[in-house]
Amino acid sequence: MKSFLKNRFVISTTAFVLLMAALVVLIIYPAIREIQTINHQVMDERERLERLYVRGQLLKNVRNDFQSIQKDVGFLDEILLKENQELQYIAALERLADEFEVELKITVGDATVRPQQPYSELEFTFQITGYWPDMLAWVERVEALPYYTNVNAITITARQDEQATQQLATLAISAETYWLLK
Repeated sequence: MKSFLKNRFVISTTAFVLLMAALVVLIIYPAIREIQTINHQVMDERERLERLYVRGQLLKNVRNDFQSIQKDVGFLDEILLKENQELQYIAALERLADEFEVELKITVGDATVRPQQPYSELEFTFQITGYWPDMLAWVERVEALPYYTNVNAITITARQDEQATQQLATLAISAETYWLLK
């Protein structure tokens, strides 16, 4: 009888272990693999949604920036001269020179056109000779013109005039202007 009980215990233990192994292999292991697959899919979707969120935030910022810049577009169209209207700009500078009684020499450089830009750059060198207050007034009025002039460098030299009442000065300005292309 003892051997029967001993065999029965071994058999029932073996059956229980086999049943548990079958349960693990057939149900629990596939469920764990499926959970891991779903977890990877959820993480991938989370990363994708985070990228979309960041892209959406960037798009929102770009729209806000565009709206703020769009207000300035009309202003830029007004201050940029039209191509081939350089004479209008030069005439305005010479009128100011006559108004402030300074001598103005203008040297026009080469136009620079960059691909995919709606404007060109034209370099100018202005040499102004006169009395210091008059030249400062001329520079202030050039800044107030409705045209954009970007000053790159200024060189000043001064000398005493023959009557020694005021100092004559020479002002050399290297500048560039921007011209809308047709």
